Amino acid sequence: MHPAASVGSLRRGELPAAQPLLARAFRDSPLNRAVIGRSARRRLRANLHGMRAHLPQAERYGLLLSARAEGRLVGVLSSTPPGAYPLPPPSMAVRLRCLLGQGLRVAHRWARVYELLRDHHPVERHWYLGTLGVEPELWGRGVGTELLSVWLRMVDADAAPAYLETDAAGNIRFYQRAGFEVVEEIRVLGVTIWTMRRPAVGGG
Repeated sequence: MHPAASVGSLRRGELPAAQPLLARAFRDSPLNRAVIGRSARRRLRANLHGMRAHLPQAERYGLLLSARAEGRLVGVLSSTPPGAYPLPPPSMAVRLRCLLGQGLRVAHRWARVYELLRDHHPVERHWYLGTLGVEPELWGRGVGTELLSVWLRMVDADAAPAYLETDAAGNIRFYQRAGFEVVEEIRVLGVTIWTMRRPAVGGG
């Protein structure tokens, strides 16, 4: 882990920094490329509009953790507690701004992805890891591992299983080391998404 990094709840007023951080973290993911297209600048812009719509809802109804190093935000984890998935949609005004910012084609493709993932979402009581993103310059420095570890301690205290999806094959080993196992593979827009589950403490 980054020697000066620490993990805790996302602080009040940190959303404006968290949104572009996550936009950068996922800019080049396989699903972002398939949904938004080849332009890195366009992917970054579309991601930012998406995070501006999503994170306030996650802050209000879910749980946001942050990793900080040398006085700045370097990682964010967004999760949903049992019974809170899916998050309530943002206001019509927020959704309209997101649609105008992303474009109709991109918004339609994201809707298709979310609908498919929702159809495969487990019905059991569980914690859902929606997003874990780290500043690209700090990848491989342990920031994501520490964010995940802190979150899983909270999940384990609730004696509940955990669930996530990833579109990056390289992430599978990362999550397996934390106790997750692949449940199924889903194909959408030519991209493979792996769903993963971690049993509750005690093997539930």
